[in-house]
Order: sequence, then structure tokens, then C-alpha cells
Amino acid sequence: MRIAGIVINYRTPDLTIQVVNALREEMRTVAPFCIYLVDSASGDDSVLLLKQAAQRDGWQDEVALIEAPRNGGYGYGINQAVRRALALTNPPFYFYILNSDAFADRGSLARLVAFLDSHPEWGLAGSHIHGTDGTSQVAAFRFPSLLSEFESSAGVGLLTKLLRKYVVSLPVPQTDCEVDWISGTSMLIRRSTFEQAGLFDEGFFLYFEEVDFCRSARKAGLRSCFVADAPITHLGGASTGMMDTTRRMPAYWFDSRYRYFRKHHGVAYATGCDLARALGMVIWYVKERALGRPKTGRPHLLRDFLSASWTNFRKTKAG
Repeated sequence: MRIAGIVINYRTPDLTIQVVNALREEMRTVAPFCIYLVDSASGDDSVLLLKQAAQRDGWQDEVALIEAPRNGGYGYGINQAVRRALALTNPPFYFYILNSDAFADRGSLARLVAFLDSHPEWGLAGSHIHGTDGTSQVAAFRFPSLLSEFESSAGVGLLTKLLRKYVVSLPVPQTDCEVDWISGTSMLIRRSTFEQAGLFDEGFFLYFEEVDFCRSARKAGLRSCFVADAPITHLGGASTGMMDTTRRMPAYWFDSRYRYFRKHHGVAYATGCDLARALGMVIWYVKERALGRPKTGRPHLLRDFLSASWTNFRKTKAG
């Protein structure tokens, strides 16, 4: 098999069906292929609707539906498909991960594959991502650090300027270039990258799993590249609801963030990052009050962050 596509569904069957059908057309340009469609124990009528679509739209051997035994998170779902594909007699050379709310623009996947074909030094490649209105979305990043935690939470222009070398989100590159990590919205990975860096860490339920994977790949000597001419249309937040800033930040975001820093930098550094983010958040709140601005952002964010930080720290010390 030349390439395996991976799409994870969680309670968005109608949109997922559209994504799979569009991806089938794109993957035919780099055939032979198979799409692994993983339902993360949605608990609704997702599986029934996906099976009906398979029969109605003629998925046949092009799409393999995997019913995960539990909702173990995004990385867990990806690994369900990767393990299935790696067990084949002729496993795929590439794995293409695409969000269930994203569509590869015409020719984009073929350009990603062509890039990795001609650049064996790269372990994985990501796409230029834009919304339905054509507006570019951030898709190229630096690894987060203690100073980036302070900068991003403080939201002060002068601090951002002084700490510009530590800002996580990079301006959208106009040419192909190496970056620390790429968005998991659209990610092409060599089979050899999984073999050398390992699979996704299933300890991350949601968020930071692609940051962690790219970091593990970097440690294995494998580089990540942003490919400028491989655009993806991304709706954003369809299954997670993270785009709704009127809702409290979910607990798994705090847990994933802390796990990342602890795993790659140790407990002391992770604790320092928590203190840096908390200080930045206090500065932001004071600034907003001083300027007389109405309350914005997620409700109870500082309180939830401090609670999660203390809980994670206690778990670490106890473990």
C-alpha cells in the first residue's frame, strides 16, 4: 500500500462522511491507498450512519471502519489505525492524518507526498491551513517553553515584542521550511517515522499530542516541515467545541499541557511553566481591569488553571 489515510470520528458522522468522500478523491492521485475511519466510541448513531454511507457511496475496499472499544482520545484513535496498517504484509509507506472537519484542497495531498518523496531527510510534513473564507490559520509552531507560557498568557504587546523568539505561533510561512511542530489537522508521516519515534502517546487525551509527537520525532533525528503549497480547508472545532470561548476550558487541556512539559522537561520545569502562565494571566487580568474593558475570554480560567496545576503537581509527587 502506498498511503493510509486516518480520520477520527466522534459524534460528527455527517461531516465525517463528507470528509471521507472528499479524501477518497484526493488519495486516488497517490494510489494505492486505504482510509482508516476510526469511530471513537461515539455512543450515538455514528457507526450506523457511517456503515450506511459505506454502502451508499461505494466505499468498499477503499475505507476500513474501525470501531474503537473506548474513547481514548485523538492519539489513541490514530494508533488504532496505525497498528492495523503496520500489521499488514505490505504496510503503507505514508500515513496521512486529517481532521474530521478538514478538507484537502485539490492536489494538496499529492504535493505533500511529492515533497516527502523528494526530501528523505524530513520525517513528516504539514499543510498551510485556511478557513472557509480563505483566511490563513496558524499551522507552524515553535515548541512551547517557560517564556512562551508567560508571553502568551500576559497578552502585552511590549512583552510579545521582547520575547518574539519564544512566541509559539509562527507567521504563516510563504515557502517550505522546517518548524518545531505542525498542526495535526493535516499531517503526512512516513512509516519509518513511527518505527523510529514510536506511535502517538495515548496519555494525551486531546491537544498537545501532535506537539509531543513532533518532539519525539525530533529526538529521533527526524525533522518536521511546513509545506506552503499544500492548502487545507479547516472548519475548526466541530467535534471538540473548543472554538466556543464562552465555555470553560476543558480539564483535559490543562492535563495535556502539564503532561507535555513534565514528559520533556521534568517536574521542576513544568511547575515553573505553571507559575509563568499564572503570572501572565494575573498581568492580563490587571491590565484589562485598568483599561476598563468588559470581561472577555473563558469563564473562571485562572481558577480552573490553578486548580488543575495543583492537582497535577500533587499527582506527580504522589506517583
